[in-house]
Amino acid sequence: MKKKPAKTLAILCSPGTPELPVTQHRRLARVGRAAIAAHPLGGPVQLVLTGDRQLRRLNAAYLGKDRSTDVLSFNLDPGPEAQLGGAAPMWGEIYISMVRARAQAKEQQVPLLTEVARLLVHGLLHLAGYDHADEEGLRFMEGETERLLLEAGLLPPTLTTTALASSFSAKE
Repeated sequence: MKKKPAKTLAILCSPGTPELPVTQHRRLARVGRAAIAAHPLGGPVQLVLTGDRQLRRLNAAYLGKDRSTDVLSFNLDPGPEAQLGGAAPMWGEIYISMVRARAQAKEQQVPLLTEVARLLVHGLLHLAGYDHADEEGLRFMEGETERLLLEAGLLPPTLTTTALASSFSAKE
């Protein structure tokens, strides 16, 4: 019988990147697990909290865009043959610029954790196959992000991601 891969989320910080307190890592991981439960992935995901320079390098190398961004996600789906035995291979990586997250949190007047969680959910939805290239996809991703952040208690009911969503479409 084929074993289902674990749906784990590892949170790493690049050297020199200000870390979130451990209590916030736990809340961030809960939001990530809720997103993965709602939109299953084929294996573990690694979240890397880093700076603008690394996001710019990755954006240039893999997407041909020589500029930084707030979040990038990379689907590393190794295919069915890699899951025949042993630990589940890494399914994806998400990189978040803490510099951008901090600036966006300040601009939107939300806690840093809320903005980082929003970016994490955004990246996880991309890994699950969703996109915001059209209006329908954008509305779905905004609504799903809002739902998950509300359920996690990270988004006040008076503030919706529609108010925060300008970064979904404006930066890509």
